[in-house]
Amino acid sequence: MIGVGALYVVVSAAGGFDDSFRVLQSAQPSWLAAGALAEASSYLALGLLLRRLVGARIDRRTAIELGLVVSGLGNVLPAAPAEGITMAGAELRRRNVEAQRTWIALGLMQWIWVRTLFAVAALDALVVVTAVSRRYPKHAPGRVTVGAVAVLILAVLAATAWLAGRRRTMEIAAVAVNRLKFWRDSGTSTDARAQGARWHTEMHEVLGSPGAHAAIVTLALASCLADAACFQCALLAVGISLKPAMFLLAYAIGMITALVPLLPNGLGLVETVVPALLHYRGVPLATALAGVLAFRALGTLLPAISGIAALIRLRLAHPAAFAETRRRDAPRAAG
Repeated sequence: MIGVGALYVVVSAAGGFDDSFRVLQSAQPSWLAAGALAEASSYLALGLLLRRLVGARIDRRTAIELGLVVSGLGNVLPAAPAEGITMAGAELRRRNVEAQRTWIALGLMQWIWVRTLFAVAALDALVVVTAVSRRYPKHAPGRVTVGAVAVLILAVLAATAWLAGRRRTMEIAAVAVNRLKFWRDSGTSTDARAQGARWHTEMHEVLGSPGAHAAIVTLALASCLADAACFQCALLAVGISLKPAMFLLAYAIGMITALVPLLPNGLGLVETVVPALLHYRGVPLATALAGVLAFRALGTLLPAISGIAALIRLRLAHPAAFAETRRRDAPRAAG
């Protein structure tokens, strides 16, 4: 209801959907095609990221399809992205990937991608604040607040990365999870701490060496920036041209808004916050809303449809093919 109410306010201020649809009708197809290609590149990078986390147990095509299920289809479902993770986990288990490896890999994929998004937003905010403060030094007080929040976000990201890498943190998390399972006997606290230690070991095995870890972060960043490029193409298609720092900030704020719980992909809120931000920068509200709707079509609707098709193909895949894939990839993994 919150998202619908907020969207109603923006649509009313923009003169209704009719004005935005008229802008969309004159959108440049070449930029929309470029946006679709950028979004495909984003999911390619996401699939390669997932395959690195899962290992050679799945092929590249399956990894990309699982990425579409998690972040394409999963993001438009009510409890996004929990349903997508659950469906992808079931498919990995069908392919004989161990349960613990499955959930750690899928959890790390979401953890790394979201952290990358926040890092991009914070760094970009610092760039914008620095540039604006130099041009308009008398209006710096508000910029100082934004800069302080950006620095705080980066500090929190660094602190949580350090905490997540400690075995003690995993042991505490396992004990907490154990206590939440009040409906069944889940063992003692000692057993839970031992489980947490196993999580810690498995997580480091999944991440691999520092070089492998850097490659994982690079793929997450590539996926994030390719999705941002899709957003830029959608804006250009309706005639909106922003400086790189500003469009990245608008993108990051929109994607962070999309993480609001119980609103599938931030439905309603993203269409409110991002057009308002663009309007603040001088873009007509109807045009701003048209740009966001174009991005939603490219970055949300198409991946969701592709995720449905990917899930159907994954469900129809014959188990015998899994063994063949593992036999084919085993020499590469050994090499």
